[in-house]
Amino acid sequence: MSGSGLTRALAAFVAGLRTEHVPPAARQEACRAMADCLGGAVAGARDEVARIAAATQARPGGACILWGTGLRADVHDAALVNGCAAHAHALDDTHESMRGHPSAPLVPAILAVGELVDAGGDDLATAYIAGAEVACRLGRSVNDRHSQLGWHTTGTLGPVGAAAACAWLLRLDAGRTAHALGIAASMAGGLRVNFGTMAKALHAGMAAQHGVQAARLAAGGMTASTAALEGYEGFLQLFCDDGSQDAARALRGLGRHFEVLTPGIVYKQYPTCSLMHALIDMVLQARAQGLLTPADGLELRCAISQRLEAVRGKDWPATGLAAKFCVEYCVAVAVQEGSQGIADFTDAAIHRPGLRELAQRVRLSQGQDFPPGNGDCAELVVLRDGREVLRRRQAKPCGHPSMPLSPAQHEAKFMACAAPVLGTAKARRLLQALHSPQPCSARELARALALPCA
Repeated sequence: MSGSGLTRALAAFVAGLRTEHVPPAARQEACRAMADCLGGAVAGARDEVARIAAATQARPGGACILWGTGLRADVHDAALVNGCAAHAHALDDTHESMRGHPSAPLVPAILAVGELVDAGGDDLATAYIAGAEVACRLGRSVNDRHSQLGWHTTGTLGPVGAAAACAWLLRLDAGRTAHALGIAASMAGGLRVNFGTMAKALHAGMAAQHGVQAARLAAGGMTASTAALEGYEGFLQLFCDDGSQDAARALRGLGRHFEVLTPGIVYKQYPTCSLMHALIDMVLQARAQGLLTPADGLELRCAISQRLEAVRGKDWPATGLAAKFCVEYCVAVAVQEGSQGIADFTDAAIHRPGLRELAQRVRLSQGQDFPPGNGDCAELVVLRDGREVLRRRQAKPCGHPSMPLSPAQHEAKFMACAAPVLGTAKARRLLQALHSPQPCSARELARALALPCA
């Protein structure tokens, strides 16, 4: 299929998508992804970036709930604040086609518009699938070159996907949906230089907000180029400068294969850059086997991918946010603590005794024979007094579709994130509602995500 009409083709797909035509497995995965995102977002509501956003955007009487709080905001600002919360701890899912985070922009946008129009649970799942198809397929079109230029794909692809999801909820026809995608394309942005700062989470919030705005403006009659994605001086050309962009890649299998299933959602266990998660898996396994007891002579040689080498922090982190991109710090935490969680990435945590000394025993190199294009692949070699005691290689992290988390692991992650904010009983009821055979409406979910007003 030619990609010459990419914007219109994606719009036609979104406008024509019917809930009854979505395979049950795709709907189940969409619900799992939304639940995973909401758990992390509730925890993120207490993070500084979300609190700052809420303090500036909250408005009494606003149409939408700010999750994990007793506050409200209008529909656009709720998407912004909740998007910041969803990405605050970097626990939200990733996707290989998108090379970024699909749910952090999608779920806040969907629930904000859903709360406004009183969308039912099945509609929320279908809107998620529509948005994920657009964001992830657009990611196929720009591929790695886009992020190599320094763009944060969550902030560039996210608004277009969120606009598609919201257009579906607003029941826009194909023409209006094309305008929504075009408007969102002009709102796309997000610089990788801001990784390791609050602005990274803000990218997800802005993507959600812009998706809501684009769809609502299109619903009101605002127009845009209906070739905004593929046209001359359009999205693909400007965000991928070397001619490797290919609009046709986005359209292969459209309507037959769903991105939530193929290649599928990747769920994160650690609040850090996902490209190091396979490495952290191996370090934690070696630690559990008693191979990493700190002592003189311990050395860890870690081979990492070119993609991780490009984004990792090269200096010792000055903040907890920067520590999420420091491979040596993250390995040292795994060795010392035998785990890796939110509490390990505060400004105070990076000064804990022993961590810097452990990090100095970590030697990094770029893997020379790793599978092309695989940013997750890592190799761990453990030496004791110069003698090799362990050598392992792992291609993908636990949580990848090839190494899925168990239902118990999903539940444990959700409860660890949501219970400290909502309380154990309320968090468990929310989890049950998210996985109920009769999905909750957006307004029911909003009430479940809210705290009593102070």
